[in-house]
Amino acid sequence: MPVHFFDAIVLDILSSMKGERSSSAVYHLLKGKRSSQTIQDAGLFAVSKYFGFCSALSREQVTVSVQQLKQESLVREKAESGAYIVTEKGEAELAGFFALYPWPRHFHGGYYQSAAKIMWARMSLLIQVLSNKLYRERVYLPIVKDYQIQNWVKQYLRSRNAAETAAQFHHELKEKLSVLNDDEQAAIFVHSLTSGAKAGYTFRQLSEKMDLDEWYIYALFWDVLHHFIQSAQIGESPLFQTLIQDIALYDGLTQSTRKTLFLIKEGHTIDRIADIRKLKAATIEDHIVEIAIHDPSFSIDQYVSKEEQKIIADYAKANQTNKIRQIKEGLGGRYSYFKIRLALSKTVIRNG
Repeated sequence: MPVHFFDAIVLDILSSMKGERSSSAVYHLLKGKRSSQTIQDAGLFAVSKYFGFCSALSREQVTVSVQQLKQESLVREKAESGAYIVTEKGEAELAGFFALYPWPRHFHGGYYQSAAKIMWARMSLLIQVLSNKLYRERVYLPIVKDYQIQNWVKQYLRSRNAAETAAQFHHELKEKLSVLNDDEQAAIFVHSLTSGAKAGYTFRQLSEKMDLDEWYIYALFWDVLHHFIQSAQIGESPLFQTLIQDIALYDGLTQSTRKTLFLIKEGHTIDRIADIRKLKAATIEDHIVEIAIHDPSFSIDQYVSKEEQKIIADYAKANQTNKIRQIKEGLGGRYSYFKIRLALSKTVIRNG
């Protein structure tokens, strides 16, 4: 059985997790579950680019993929934990696959996918509306049913000339798609657009039309949107910037963790924050680990000394493990789970 693009993604995540997580962790990561555990896994195992890859994903899709990888001897299950280890054959298959089908260079789920969904909804409806205005078509079904998106487009066009805006969008789209230097990828995006003259293709239709893996089509498509966001961030796409200027790019933190960060900046201790927020101290510790993973400038020295950080990091590296319990037991129980998790969070940041 040939490995498909989605299988390669699952295989890569399992490889990065080094036999320390089950298929459920892969599912929650790809779906973009906003839990402390999933967010920490994304940082701890350096797989945040896959976070939220497909929010509509079903658990069955991941289960079927893992079982197929197991049947092909690309992974093996650890009986005692249910976690999966990628075999030597699997690592070789993975390297060969991504050599032929590289991961799209702009795609980073943890940073951009949430904003990209809103950008696409706004952009696709806006282009449909502008196109129908130019074709003088007054009756058509909007491709986006979300009322908030529809209202946003109405407000956006209220003070703009339709013909001028359409020309500007055409220019900026053409310019930014040419930068990709990939005609195939540009075609995927353009064919996905709905205008007054044609309906946009689905990923399945594009897969059949271009004879490419459907999940690869999906990744290349969203990579274009991530590219647009990055261009807007650095001021290269002023029109695209107007589509996302009110959207907070995902920073990897849950809303609850942001509240904890605010109190930390005010100088409160863990126990005091727990008291203020009516939460357990362990929950506040979870938040601090999240913050440490996603903010390289956040100092953890007040929670775990530099000497302790070095001891923990050295042990993890020497034993090639991120397993908290194994590290705790290996170091004689001298360090709390909280300190170990914090020390590992900074090791991940340093090592990419």
